[in-house]
Amino acid sequence: MRRGLGGAVDGSTVRLFALVLVGALAAAAVTFLALQLGRHHWLKQAHDFTTAERIGDLAQADDDPAAAVAVALTPAEGQRRGPPDPALTQAVAQALARRGVTGVKVRAYEAAKAACGAQADAALRCRILTLDPQDGTAVAPVAVSLPPAPRPWSLGRDSALLLAVGLATVAATAWLASRRAAAPLARLSAGAEALGRDLDGPPLAVEGTREVRQAAMALNAMQTRLQALIAERARVLAAVAHDLQTPLTRLRLRVEKAADETLRAQLIADLAAMQHLVREGLDLARLETRIEPIVPVDLDALLSALCEDAAEAGQPVVFVEGCGAVRPTRPLALRRCLTNLIDNAVRHGGDAAVRAEVEGETVRLIVRDHGPGVPEDRLEALFEPFYRLDPSRSRDSGGSGLGLTIARRMAEIAGGRLTLANAPEGGLEATVTFAPDEKVG
Repeated sequence: MRRGLGGAVDGSTVRLFALVLVGALAAAAVTFLALQLGRHHWLKQAHDFTTAERIGDLAQADDDPAAAVAVALTPAEGQRRGPPDPALTQAVAQALARRGVTGVKVRAYEAAKAACGAQADAALRCRILTLDPQDGTAVAPVAVSLPPAPRPWSLGRDSALLLAVGLATVAATAWLASRRAAAPLARLSAGAEALGRDLDGPPLAVEGTREVRQAAMALNAMQTRLQALIAERARVLAAVAHDLQTPLTRLRLRVEKAADETLRAQLIADLAAMQHLVREGLDLARLETRIEPIVPVDLDALLSALCEDAAEAGQPVVFVEGCGAVRPTRPLALRRCLTNLIDNAVRHGGDAAVRAEVEGETVRLIVRDHGPGVPEDRLEALFEPFYRLDPSRSRDSGGSGLGLTIARRMAEIAGGRLTLANAPEGGLEATVTFAPDEKVG
């Protein structure tokens, strides 16, 4: 998942957001668990303290503390005792000590709710107290009802609201943190993509984490090396082309002195083909070094002008229909691309029919001929440098094998994508497609 900068949401942002969110939620869950366990322990102590205070008050109200407690509480004789309840036992002992009650020892045991009587609230807890007076008086055990045990995971409305607000805050913070952390990566990715389209673009900003800065510096260094390499290649080819012009010119002057007219014509044609090949190769080498500004272009006006120029030169070229679209592009690169396509259609198909069509936000410029077409498995090979399709697209027809290679690269520089396809009615269609998400290279 990926979108452009400004509203960038890519895989690294989502993964970092998920990682931060999971970590924050895990920390919140541990904190919540600790708080809930502490709350449960505190409430249980409060409940036991309240019960112990009640028993202490009963014991203090009479000279016989054990009898006073036994009379006030529900008899539990014959009821089965459960395991001891040391917390309640300690709370009662402390309550009696605070009141100065002596002469009786009370122990608390867990018990079934039935020990507290049939009318006891089912939500209450039940405990059996044994009273051991020091004078040896036999006192029957009694039952006491305690408030309901607090639930460890109970949440009130306010607590639930605070928890929801906390989770929303954690999610928002994690999202902002992940966006901020992933922003340098998104800029680095966009910069690397732009570098592939325009080698002469501005260098990447060196910012972000150490790894991102190192990657940006490496890409900037690679851009500098590539610029130097391409410039050197262009200089070498320009020098070769320049140096070839002189011997080619001398050869032509000498060939024109040949007595055999047939041989002279053949040699002149070969020399012209060599000069054309040298110029095309030099143009191909210089493609990456030319910088042209991007401007809005009326596509219909451009196609109409190209077709009129070709028709005035005697070529069978017609402009079929337009689409009324204006597209930001590099006009010279697009003009060179379309010129090559028209020349290719006329040379190999006999004519060219040019039209433009729009579908949604996609614009297509189509150049069609009515020639024999091309086998499907060899369409893509036509874009390879110096590739020729025999016999219909051979050297005899005047092609150098670079026209479609240059046209495709020019289409990419203009922000389009060039494809070839056989038309259903026959002939070959060359289509330059401008998609809405396609950027000018």
